[in-house]
Amino acid sequence: MKHSIICVGTHRTVHFAATELARHLRLATGRAWSLAEGSGTSPAPLRVGVCDDLNITRPRDLKDDQDWILVRQSDSGPGYVLSGCNPRSVLMAVYRYLRELGFRWIRPGDRGMIVPKLRDPFARRLHIDQRPAYKFRTVCIEGACSIQHVLDMIDWLPKAGMNGYFLQFRYGTTFFKRWYEHQCPGRNGSPYLSPEPFDQQTLEQHVSRLETAIADRGLNFERVGHGWTSAALGLPGEGWDKSDYNAIPPERRDWIALVNGKKELWGGIALNTNLNYSNPAARNAMTDAIVEYAAQHPQVNLLHFWLSDATNNHDESPESRAVRPSDFYVDMLNELDEKLAARNLPTRIVCLIYFDLLWPPIRSRVKNQHRFVLMLAPITRSYLRSFGDRDPSGEKPAPFVYNKLKYPRSLEVFEHFLRQWRKHLRGDAFDFDYHGLWAPYRDPFHFTVARTLHRDIQRLKDIALHGYNSCQVQRLSFPHHLIMEVMSRTLWDPKVSFERIVRQTFADAFGAAGQRVARVFDQSSKLCKPMFDPVYVPEKDAPAHKAPLRADKRRIAQARRNIPKVSKLNESLKELVLKELPAAKGAVRWSWRYLKYHTRLIDLLLPAMLAYLDADPTLPRRMDRVYDYLWRTEKLLHPGLDAFLMIQVLQSRVREVENIATAKAQ
Repeated sequence: MKHSIICVGTHRTVHFAATELARHLRLATGRAWSLAEGSGTSPAPLRVGVCDDLNITRPRDLKDDQDWILVRQSDSGPGYVLSGCNPRSVLMAVYRYLRELGFRWIRPGDRGMIVPKLRDPFARRLHIDQRPAYKFRTVCIEGACSIQHVLDMIDWLPKAGMNGYFLQFRYGTTFFKRWYEHQCPGRNGSPYLSPEPFDQQTLEQHVSRLETAIADRGLNFERVGHGWTSAALGLPGEGWDKSDYNAIPPERRDWIALVNGKKELWGGIALNTNLNYSNPAARNAMTDAIVEYAAQHPQVNLLHFWLSDATNNHDESPESRAVRPSDFYVDMLNELDEKLAARNLPTRIVCLIYFDLLWPPIRSRVKNQHRFVLMLAPITRSYLRSFGDRDPSGEKPAPFVYNKLKYPRSLEVFEHFLRQWRKHLRGDAFDFDYHGLWAPYRDPFHFTVARTLHRDIQRLKDIALHGYNSCQVQRLSFPHHLIMEVMSRTLWDPKVSFERIVRQTFADAFGAAGQRVARVFDQSSKLCKPMFDPVYVPEKDAPAHKAPLRADKRRIAQARRNIPKVSKLNESLKELVLKELPAAKGAVRWSWRYLKYHTRLIDLLLPAMLAYLDADPTLPRRMDRVYDYLWRTEKLLHPGLDAFLMIQVLQSRVREVENIATAKAQ
């Protein structure tokens, strides 16, 4: 009786929550905890279940699709009731209770859990009655990842109060292939890790494990996105690989968008190819594929319907040019809704504001508001400013010019387009953003992007967005986990200050010396800010992808002055590591080990960045040393660091300098 847990209800996630509670308490107390099924009135020190099954009244203003957790003392003696408004919230309540007891999960996976030593888990008087501020709190797969990397992320999500996972494409093939084939941008593969067996059967087994993990935790499950244009053509849409045009059935080839007088796969890639949306047969093929997928995957809560992942490549026939792409998009949304309704499928569809679809429809209107969730994807934005910040550039929304569109960098312009779209879709909406994808490798100390993320999430409600879906690498805990902590904690409570999150994150990860580490990272991040964005930028009014580039001399000069200061700060961290690492244990020891490897990485990266600032022809050789270090240490650091994405971002710096050299030679 003293060490017993009663699980109330039959839902698999409630059972999982009770099992997790028993497992964690055994680790903390050294005693086994019995687990039994019972009713809402069964006597036990710990009762776990949905509020309705425990005869607990939920808040009156709580909507069906919101989360709410309750941790309160038991009425029948020492102990607690751990509850929520749905099974997922019950699991979150369990983890919140464990956090109050001293448990921490400072990064995903086995390297992240801190277990307290407890004599009496009921000694503290707790009462927690909370609901998160934002409805959508989701992580999306990106980068290079193994199934274990993804499972670790899914496991961490409810521990941090996050409630959803998004698997891009049907299987996320390209992200898994990058890891199992140990791909390296710019070369055949890793010089230190051999490719691992990977085929369609293995991939499907991985996805099955992923689905089980999501279902166990009751998380919202989102899928697909890009790839429906490929499906209509009978081609796979699992990434940005070249596709075989001859594999398209002859009767479907005419569906491909006519661009520059040609009907071709855009760049040879099906995923990047638009169709002729004025052709009803092409539209039907896409919407039929979506309906069939929804029927076969009832576990998917939100099914993303996106067009191609390229720009300015819509069909140029007279019938198409007379209509905005967003009008055709809304036509397809309405057609899709009718087909889903005819088959009694409740699946909600995520539609997006992205690239060419930023410009809202003129003639078409969404008929069923409830079916759709609007998603803003500001991929060309700046990460040095946040929503609501005034942009000193004075950038204005560009006019709609068919297949000659110019995409905004200013968040004020993105907000303008969002307001226009909200006239058409007034229901649920969220920000699909990229703070955790490329930006962490432009700011190797992470504080600049973490601050931007904190302000962005705080301000989502001000622009009528109801949450955040993070398109990001799955391994983002090297050298620390601040970006993830800022995301999860601010989505739950936007009132929590950035400084408070920093204090808690670094105290948990590094112990008593955590604030010293945080100050060094914060200072280093500010010093690197002048070179966060490319320092070689297009001439004014020139397309961003074309030469010539010009040097931003002011930022280059500031960055050159700052690099020696960053180097000095890095030396101070080395001294701190030497002092603290020997005595550190468990997850905290991994924090110090990561920091040790990070200081060595910075030693290599700073000379390379100096060569970048000087447009020095030795830059490729200096960057090769950085790449080699990332590859050599990947076997140890891979749970926390996505070397593939970091190298990809660093290579973009090399291309800038090569562009400058090419322009000078002409």
